[in-house]
Amino acid sequence: MRSKIVRSQRWGVLAAILAFSVMGLAQGPTLIDPIEVVEGNPTDTVMVAEWFVTNASENPMTLYVERNVLQVVDPMNLPYAPGNEGAYERFCWAGTCYPYGASSSALSLAITLEPSDTTGINAFGAEDWLISDYYPNGVAGVTALEYCFKATEQGVPEVCHTVLFCAGAEEGECVVSVESQASFGFETLAPNPVVGHSALSYLAPEGGHLLILDLTGREMKRVPLAPGRGTVWIDAQDFEPGVYLHAFEMGGRILQTRKFSVAR
Repeated sequence: MRSKIVRSQRWGVLAAILAFSVMGLAQGPTLIDPIEVVEGNPTDTVMVAEWFVTNASENPMTLYVERNVLQVVDPMNLPYAPGNEGAYERFCWAGTCYPYGASSSALSLAITLEPSDTTGINAFGAEDWLISDYYPNGVAGVTALEYCFKATEQGVPEVCHTVLFCAGAEEGECVVSVESQASFGFETLAPNPVVGHSALSYLAPEGGHLLILDLTGREMKRVPLAPGRGTVWIDAQDFEPGVYLHAFEMGGRILQTRKFSVAR
């Protein structure tokens, strides 16, 4: 069964250039017809959202993608393990489809867009635009995934977009829940990269856990979170320099993941 998609409004490339020129700011990538909602059924094999990305600036930009989890169904197979029950997901970027549950594309496979370039079929015939695949696997509900397009060049602002995958949702249910938006989770880790100690504020009315994961999803550290609002600290001395994920776990479910780095 083909999923129903809902597209957001397109920004004209010229309008984007003029807006950033007037503001005197660097311009990030421009998303072309990004999908906001994909509606389907729990029995669908896969639900797909895809869109193009344009470099409407005057300078080349080399882009990679980070995927953040904002809301999930129950059960959700994340971190992904073959054979486990629950919905699961993956994304493709720059002609590469990453493993199920991957949170970031590889820097070594980032795509460089020259001014006025738009993603499409690359020289090798591969689709290098953003493709987001969601597999309901029989689970009804709403999963919200955020994709952030980041440039390796300094001074280029990132651009993020959220997609709702609604499998068997009733009218009015295809939204990010108020609970997911405001009632739990982490705020921004600061400073990031972590050099000494970095603070991570949280809101967890029922408590939970901070998980530190490597990029394969392997758990490196688990810290209990007291119910309410609080702050936990990440110590650079606990980890080798590199890139990791911090995740918010509540009731055995991972409800939020974000990337951070450690440098010493």
